[in-house]
Amino acid sequence: LPSASSFLQMQVTAAAAKARAVAALKEGLRFAGVAHRARLDAIFLALHGKKVGFEKVIQLIDEMVASLKTEQADDGTKKEYCVTSLDTSDDKKKELERKVSDLEAAIAAAEESIATFKEEIAALEGGIKALDKSVAEATENRKAENIEFKELMASNTAA
Repeated sequence: LPSASSFLQMQVTAAAAKARAVAALKEGLRFAGVAHRARLDAIFLALHGKKVGFEKVIQLIDEMVASLKTEQADDGTKKEYCVTSLDTSDDKKKELERKVSDLEAAIAAAEESIATFKEEIAALEGGIKALDKSVAEATENRKAENIEFKELMASNTAA
């Protein structure tokens, strides 16, 4: 039979373990998300019960660990998906930026061509005005020469 001191030591050790478990649960409750809070509350209540053995608490903790492992695997899958999506989005962004750059270059070239064409049109309009002036002067000269010719012919006929 164990002595009274060894029994007392076992009881203090069990109480100390229970106190440490309660402290750890309280700390876990501070950081737990909504999904895990209910499980932690159940473990916390089981530790506060009078006739609770650690088997039930250990079982609850094992179930929570299994659930966390499953969630971690799901999170890993979601992370891979997110990384892939971000890479795809970055590639599309770079492609669109390249297209924008190409289109800006094409716009700049088109604007330069438009400016060149405007200069050429202005030069051609100036040429047309000069030609119109020259034609008007030639017409006036021909009219004057025609009048002189008619006068000359009239004076030759009269003579």
